Amino acid sequence: MAGRYRYRSLFLACAAILASSGFSPMGAQERRQPRVIAPELVAPPPIDATGLKRADPRTPLSELGAPAPEPKPQDTLYYRPMAIAAGMFESEGRTITVDGIRIVAPDQVCDASDGGVWPCGKRARTAFRYWLRGRAVECHVEGAGEDAAAEEESDRPMRCSLAGYDVGTWLVENGWALAETGGPYAEKSRAARNAGKGIFSGGPSGS
Repeated sequence: MAGRYRYRSLFLACAAILASSGFSPMGAQERRQPRVIAPELVAPPPIDATGLKRADPRTPLSELGAPAPEPKPQDTLYYRPMAIAAGMFESEGRTITVDGIRIVAPDQVCDASDGGVWPCGKRARTAFRYWLRGRAVECHVEGAGEDAAAEEESDRPMRCSLAGYDVGTWLVENGWALAETGGPYAEKSRAARNAGKGIFSGGPSGS
């Protein structure tokens, strides 16, 4: 029992000393206030706006912020095309001619390498028919304006593509059509002639 009184007396003595010194855990937290030290160093310095210039805008981080692309001509799908010549086909009652080429007529013949002639026009049509295989072709009138639908209803030649590949390019680079003078396929036509492709092959024996 004496030991208990001794510890209690010691605790009361310590509490009295702390109280006399003004210490209080809650009071210490309440008395703490932020002090402002050298406010002139923390505040932003004055800026003369007369010398400022607007910087050029940065490039977009992705294409989402880029300007909208130029509108492309609206393609029309032509289903189940049937080749009636190399560079000309029928689809749903319409006849479409590929732009930028000179068509090799089905009845045209070419000089054979072993003498005589061979039916290069029929061979060109057959090659074009096999390449189409009835797949849908996308076409549009080159340089069509706002009235594109009316222009496509006319008999104007069209730029066409099949499975993303330009039809005129395929015909000319394989020698099954001639490039229109001053058209976009002139180089490909010369390359096909030099390589002896298609109608320049000299016939089945040289193809």
